[in-house]
Amino acid sequence: MKNSRPLMLSRPVVVAALALGFMLVVGTALLSAFSTRDVAVSGMRIGHVQTTLLQINQLLATLIDAETGQRGYILTGLEKYLAPYDGADERVRTQLAELRLGLADSPEQLATLDRIEKLAGAKLAEMARSIALRSDNIGSALNVIGSNEGLVTMNALRSELDLLEQHELAELNRRSALATRHARQLQFLSLGMILVALALALASAGLLMRRMRELEDLITVCAWTNRVKYKGEWVSFEQYLHRRFNLRFTHGISEEASRKLMLEEVELLRPSSSNSAPSRT
Repeated sequence: MKNSRPLMLSRPVVVAALALGFMLVVGTALLSAFSTRDVAVSGMRIGHVQTTLLQINQLLATLIDAETGQRGYILTGLEKYLAPYDGADERVRTQLAELRLGLADSPEQLATLDRIEKLAGAKLAEMARSIALRSDNIGSALNVIGSNEGLVTMNALRSELDLLEQHELAELNRRSALATRHARQLQFLSLGMILVALALALASAGLLMRRMRELEDLITVCAWTNRVKYKGEWVSFEQYLHRRFNLRFTHGISEEASRKLMLEEVELLRPSSSNSAPSRT
């Protein structure tokens, strides 16, 4: 004999299904929160690297502009050519300070920045010396430029700045790849949870539809005995529900049956009219 199925789902099954559904909802919400946070963090990190790259280029541009002003002034003697040079020392110090603040969490980059700061100081000193000599003798100023001191310093500066830039580009690529990988992992997790939720919904719908079809089946009831035909056997209604749906019963008595039973007992206890009549002699 096959095991009977309950008419409705048992409480543990319902609790388990609700708990699973709740975990899916919470998991989806957490994944969404983590995904949003990762996107925000990745965006901040990528923005930080891009800012550092911009600062590197600005520092190089400031030194190039200052050198261009220096050369123009030495060749012409016109002070208007010193416009890009004026204030370069202050701008370079500010730009170096901003770079140091942005690279505070990278000891390797700070070491490179220390070398850049020394080279920038040497380059600014070389330019200041040549400009000071130009006011007295153009030949002395040209000798400073012809010594290639400034060229060697500038090439070293370019090399160190390029090293700094390449490190930041590598960091940018690494963080972009990491953000892409995290996004893909979260996407797969979200898809998996959606599939589990869909499977749970389909299973619940299928079980509900099957139970509804079972309940829609006609039940053959004896018109005289009120017994139910189940698997070729006439059984009581209680036995039918127990065998098919695993329902258990207890018995009580309704108010109508109770009144009827009391009336019957009263009738039984009431003396008959023949017995209650007085005898005549």
